[in-house]
Amino acid sequence: MIVYHTTKTKASFRGIVDSNTLLPGWNVSALTDCYVHISLNPFHQGSWALDVIGDDTNEAWVFTLDIPDDTPLLPDPSDEGKYYNGDWVVHEGPLSVKVIDCVYIPNVQSWENQT
Repeated sequence: MIVYHTTKTKASFRGIVDSNTLLPGWNVSALTDCYVHISLNPFHQGSWALDVIGDDTNEAWVFTLDIPDDTPLLPDPSDEGKYYNGDWVVHEGPLSVKVIDCVYIPNVQSWENQT
């Protein structure tokens, strides 16, 4: 199954590439349990999903990933998908992935404005 994930720190980018694993993290806008957050939709300009995810930085790395079709996924308890890119799901615990592609975005705000 193809899914999408983003990170906004070089350390997290390196960790994903080196380990082929996504680690659980907090959704800072909703007080939920710690999960791996992934999108079933590709990131697209103008959704502002990249702008609101993670650290308040200007750069981001957007991953296209392959995960096993039988990976247990749950609806995102924050319910933010309806506002930012849609189809967000979560996985409990670390998630093994195969990196298909990764795009570096040096300026998230400029990228989001190119609609």
